Amino acid sequence: MFPADFAYARARSLDEALDLLAESRAAGEEAKLIAGGQSLLPLMKLRLAAPQVLIDLADVADLKGGGEDAAATAAGAATDLALGALTTYRQLQLNGALAAGIPALADALAVLADPQVRARGTVGGAVAHGDPAADLPAVLLTLDAELAIASRAGTRAVALDDFLQGIYTTDLAEDEIITRVRVHTAGAHGSAYEKFPHPASHLPLAGVCAVVRLRYGLIEGAEIAVTGISPRPYRARAAERVLAGAGPAPDTLAAAAALITTLADGRAAGLLGDQHASAPYRAHLAEVLAIRALTRAADRASEGRNQ
Repeated sequence: MFPADFAYARARSLDEALDLLAESRAAGEEAKLIAGGQSLLPLMKLRLAAPQVLIDLADVADLKGGGEDAAATAAGAATDLALGALTTYRQLQLNGALAAGIPALADALAVLADPQVRARGTVGGAVAHGDPAADLPAVLLTLDAELAIASRAGTRAVALDDFLQGIYTTDLAEDEIITRVRVHTAGAHGSAYEKFPHPASHLPLAGVCAVVRLRYGLIEGAEIAVTGISPRPYRARAAERVLAGAGPAPDTLAAAAALITTLADGRAAGLLGDQHASAPYRAHLAEVLAIRALTRAADRASEGRNQ
């Protein structure tokens, strides 16, 4: 199918992009931002999205760059890293120091969609889209990612865990643009991502990312995030608490994995079920994948090497 007719504008700066958004709202027109277009364009072709104005961000220099401290991060000299919202998956893959410092990121990028999507898809687009089965947000959640969001009123910061709200639903207002994604990389060398992909789309029916930090043979802390099984990727904080101060023995990791669908307040996470996989099956997949991800993350942390 072809998308519905739309007006096209190519912003040259962040201010111009914000002005174009404001002008569209004032005219009563729905405007959509396009970065890589790997999610938006298919929706437009299916007529599931029909914006009247498409604002292209490809030339906005303020949204590019980031990752300059990757080498220092891999060496342990830095704990925070800012990525421009227009950073593509492929650019992340080619940043060897970053991939070495955060092996879970390399794991996810290696199984994320296909080379064409990785060449065009962007970090900002991945989180702005709010896909409940996206790979990258799970990794970013374990890195305590924080978003910088700009509007004509200024810039605000919001944790990714608060930003993601539901199926294709986020905290991004119609007049706002994500400019940076900041991640906390301390201990991320002990990390891993595992997923069970749908054979056609390669989206995860379930995916789990784990970061494990060891100190004197014990788990000093862990971050675990799940994607594909609920209305939004989420942190499995109940499972994280089980690991704190414990040794990375198989039975301990299995006990944590058994809580993979339990939220921080003790409630069960809302689970998705469809023709591809039932909710109980997705929960089972998540538990199995959590054991695998935690085991690989703990091994990487104990070995002191990033592979």
